[in-house]
Amino acid sequence: LAVQHATAQTPKSKFDSKAKNLGIAFLTVPEIGTFTDCVDDSFYDEKTMDEISDKSLSCGLNSVPASKYPTVLDIKSKMDKCLKPGNQDTMGLINKVLAPTKNALKKVYDAIIAEVRKRKAEKLGKQGVLNNGYTVATAATTKPLIETVCKKLYDKITKLEWDCFKKHTTSLINFSQYNCSTWTK
Repeated sequence: LAVQHATAQTPKSKFDSKAKNLGIAFLTVPEIGTFTDCVDDSFYDEKTMDEISDKSLSCGLNSVPASKYPTVLDIKSKMDKCLKPGNQDTMGLINKVLAPTKNALKKVYDAIIAEVRKRKAEKLGKQGVLNNGYTVATAATTKPLIETVCKKLYDKITKLEWDCFKKHTTSLINFSQYNCSTWTK
């Protein structure tokens, strides 16, 4: 039955499940699905990486169920307090790591957009185009990619920022399966 269910998954649901398995701890697979529903039109419309980044931040905030708001606010408060000695806050840290994160994801972005363009040129239809885009995204979203992103973040931020990130984001992201979870500055 599990094999039948896995083969019945759509490309999008496979991506959502893989994202969960790769370490998203805070959101359930259906909540990740709400996020990807929100952002996938940006890929279909071939938006720039900056536009998709902005949309992703907005979708991320909008995908969190109201029942989880207190947890998000608590994490942000703890992060802000932890970062304060370095004259930093959570939003400042997010802004600081956006460029290296986008840099690490550029090849994946390019591959997805190339697939979208190819399938649109074939007049595949929106769902078919998105299915192919999700197939590319799922194949590209791997542990080595997460390690690369993690390394880019690690290289960009201070010891204080890294320590605060590791301490206060464990309920959001499970990094225990990655080498970077053991790194210290």
